[in-house]
Amino acid sequence: MKRYLLILVIMGLTACLLVGCNTTTPSEGEGEGEGEGEEEIARVVLVELFTSHCPNCKIVEPILEEVAEEYERTEMILVEIGTWGDAITIGGNDRYKWYLPDSNQRETPNTLFNGSNDRIWKVASKNSFKDKINIQLAKEAEISIQVSKTENSGSTTLSGSIKNISTSALDNLLINGMIFKDNNIVGEKYMVSKIIKDTGETGVTLAAGAEQSFEFVLEELSWAYNVNGVIFVQDSSTKEVLQAIYVE
Repeated sequence: MKRYLLILVIMGLTACLLVGCNTTTPSEGEGEGEGEGEEEIARVVLVELFTSHCPNCKIVEPILEEVAEEYERTEMILVEIGTWGDAITIGGNDRYKWYLPDSNQRETPNTLFNGSNDRIWKVASKNSFKDKINIQLAKEAEISIQVSKTENSGSTTLSGSIKNISTSALDNLLINGMIFKDNNIVGEKYMVSKIIKDTGETGVTLAAGAEQSFEFVLEELSWAYNVNGVIFVQDSSTKEVLQAIYVE
């Protein structure tokens, strides 16, 4: 019996010499899929609510504000654009007309999801709004945005760059932004006070992998604790919002 055990041990040692006994663990990154380890850029959904505090607006506003609290700002950003009354947004009506040239479609409330990608007119359920948002979240990002904020003598500068992270050129890109306050008032929690640029400007073209810098100097704007903003990139011809980033 001992003889047979000795033979088995000798055979095992011989096999180790021929094929190696040491097991190896993959080095860092080995075996991972292509591109793994790199930061993944997700699509952010810009939700624009055009409102005038009409009876239907007062139904939709708190629903959307509640929805906004359920998403991270890296997923969804809500802005409320006043079209009439005390909370009217500077440039808001021009943007509304740009989106919807037919005045018969401009009755408030009107909720747009990443610009022209989708919209809900008038009243809908909370789940209906979330369904629209989730559809946009599932789309692949084509643009990344970097932004920094500096303050000087009562003014604020927002500067940064956008990058085309898709595999093809993107045309008619318009870099824009909005300033809003967290008013902590139902119906005005994310009310926009200013849209940085108007809708009449022509966009730039970015080749795949190319970058474009930007700088917005906001005179007489002190970035107080309750002031927030959003920078977004929009196709000026299709009116689709390709990416957005929250500025705290």
